[in-house]
Amino acid sequence: MRAAAALFERERSLEDLIVLVNSLTSVPTLEEVNDWFATAFLRQRDYEQYRLFSTHNYARNLVVRSEFAEMLFLCWRPGQRTPIHDHGGSIGVVLVCEGMMTETMYEHAPEGHVRPYSTYRRSPGSTTGADVPDIHQLINLEPEGRDLVTLHCYAPPLSVLNTYSQSSARVGHWREHYFCEGAGI
Repeated sequence: MRAAAALFERERSLEDLIVLVNSLTSVPTLEEVNDWFATAFLRQRDYEQYRLFSTHNYARNLVVRSEFAEMLFLCWRPGQRTPIHDHGGSIGVVLVCEGMMTETMYEHAPEGHVRPYSTYRRSPGSTTGADVPDIHQLINLEPEGRDLVTLHCYAPPLSVLNTYSQSSARVGHWREHYFCEGAGI
């Protein structure tokens, strides 16, 4: 994997990122994926085929999946959000391509539920990474007409997410299903 990463001493295109994921021989670290996204240069025309929205929930659009990592474009209309969740043992890195993303980080409260401890606003070009066992929620809080498009990399690929509540200690489980033009979790 390091040999493949060394090929890219310049800005990475979407095609370069796809080659990286397909050439992996092990699960990349959070730092490695952060580096990929920090050097990514993506134009809307480069990812137009993955810029697919849903009216009810955010849409998850698979770009590439290997044994060791996967990349998806998530497309969000205003008000669309994830549940509060972790990545079930995978790391996750997000690159904001269009719009403004709001991310809230959570921690376990003594009563068993989760509570927020920090909220960040992320603009185009910014990245954020969730390590194991980070718990967070992503949302497009922008007004009507201001969509959000984000590129996500999960390593290893997601299989089960744990979902949490601010009012209950109950932990839900969501199994990954792939689709285009489909709803989020």
